Amino acid sequence: MEEGMKKITLVLAVFLVLVMVVPSFATNGYQLIGVGQKQKSMGGAVTAAPMDAMTAITNPAGMARIGNRADFSMEAFMPDRQVDFTDESLEGGKERGGSKLYGIPALGWTAPAFGRNDMFFGGGMFATSGLGVDYGQSTMMPADKLQGCTDALGNFLPSCSDITFDGYSAIQFWKMAPTVAWNVNDQLSLGIALNIDYQSVTIREKIGNVPFWNNPDNPFAGVYQMDVKLDLGRPTNQMGYGGSIGVLFDATPWLTLGASYTTKQYFKPAEYRVGAGDVVNYNGATGEPGTYKLDLDYPQQAAFGIAVKPHDMVMLTADVKWINWSDTHDDVTLEGPADSFNAAFNPSGKTDETDLEFGWEDQWVYAVGLQVQPVDRLNIRAGYNYAKAPLDTKDVFNNLIFPAIVEQHFAVGFDYMFGEHWGIGLTYMKAMKESMKGKYDVPQGFQDNTPFEESSNTKISLEEDSFGIQLTYVF
Repeated sequence: MEEGMKKITLVLAVFLVLVMVVPSFATNGYQLIGVGQKQKSMGGAVTAAPMDAMTAITNPAGMARIGNRADFSMEAFMPDRQVDFTDESLEGGKERGGSKLYGIPALGWTAPAFGRNDMFFGGGMFATSGLGVDYGQSTMMPADKLQGCTDALGNFLPSCSDITFDGYSAIQFWKMAPTVAWNVNDQLSLGIALNIDYQSVTIREKIGNVPFWNNPDNPFAGVYQMDVKLDLGRPTNQMGYGGSIGVLFDATPWLTLGASYTTKQYFKPAEYRVGAGDVVNYNGATGEPGTYKLDLDYPQQAAFGIAVKPHDMVMLTADVKWINWSDTHDDVTLEGPADSFNAAFNPSGKTDETDLEFGWEDQWVYAVGLQVQPVDRLNIRAGYNYAKAPLDTKDVFNNLIFPAIVEQHFAVGFDYMFGEHWGIGLTYMKAMKESMKGKYDVPQGFQDNTPFEESSNTKISLEEDSFGIQLTYVF
């Protein structure tokens, strides 16, 4: 028993190190399409088809149907993201940024509880969401392209400099989900989970040498150049909470229906210690030092799924999921010290807070999966997942460091049980490359006070690959 506890403690320690140190990446917005390799190999279409202890996240009712077990998943996630200023209207550069390899762990377990064989208790710790880039400085627009950097005769003013861009972001999100599930009868299962969350958010973005009009009514009056910075670069950690409920119902021996709902995950605002000039000229920021607070929660979501078994060796699944990004990631409040914003240049008209207008919209996620058991102990799976990106061309300028735009995902995988207890699974996922060019996306304040026009013509891109392994022990 003591040796077993040592092993569990070691696994938990490794899990926490991986989650705390490495920002993960994800695909429905910045949420993984599935937690663990079995879920991912089905394209995330598992609301009505629980397969392992990761169901504590997707449908808590499934914990009553998967038997006594523990599952550990580790995924190598490989994103490729890019920001591109090479459009002919800009003639700038482009930059790829950030590590190309991230580890995403998940660990779950379940067992009978309360001295009954129809009730189960379990849970786990799951890395479920993440996003980030690390772009080095690149030219956004050369000086000789800038309006206001030439005199009335068209001669270039040597005092002008190239507009530059660099940015970094890292969002990490994971959950603990202690879960109770109950097999009410042979057809109906119910489950409820408490969500205990961890979140870390880091944002650093700088547009250097932004040209501001000396006289907006006279372009030939020239420009003066200043940096626009939003540097929340000292990462903070917040604990949050929420909950989820789920139901499974066997309508017939070959048809199972499933549904789940997860509440908004509530966090106290993240607090950042900001130095003088770290938040400056952004929505009229005056560069005041002090403590800034970012109010960012995680969205509520609901899912419905079906699982059809036309044959003992074949299962087809389909899911529809709604993610309420617009409630939490449309306008995000940033609060600063007194007089940290100039009300005349701040869209909110306030001197101590502003809105980060990311503009994210709700997502509808559609997923299908196929599982085939060609021989005893071996399952082969394939899945497809689609969700329209939560941001649009009009949101590109405000999401240069949040390129959450992939939409189509394909996955294949298998698992094999070596005997009664041990099993292993492998999965590969491909998120197809998506690109988006900014159109009508430049904030009005930039248009009014700088030579920037209504469309940035900046392109952001994202493509993803992942390989994962999952180990299972059935008690």
